[in-house]
Amino acid sequence: MLPNRASGLSPRQLAALQREEEVRKALGRLRTDEDILAIELDPAEKIPTMRAAVKKAIAAHRPGTSMAIRGRTIYISAGKLPGGRGRKPKS
Repeated sequence: MLPNRASGLSPRQLAALQREEEVRKALGRLRTDEDILAIELDPAEKIPTMRAAVKKAIAAHRPGTSMAIRGRTIYISAGKLPGGRGRKPKS
């Protein structure tokens, strides 16, 4: 569906711009590798949608930033995030 020129952007486009702006501001607050920021998701926001928005913003504004999702919270950091999956690597 094409946006109506008289009304401007569609509600979906406005929501996407708002999500990207929120993530971009959070990325701007990262100063050192030890900084970890948490983005709490609203009950209306879906995790796959926010994951895609965060990945897109990271690729555009701060490549190399780490991201992790735990429950309804997305954690971002300029350094390596603690935790992970699986067992410890073999020596």
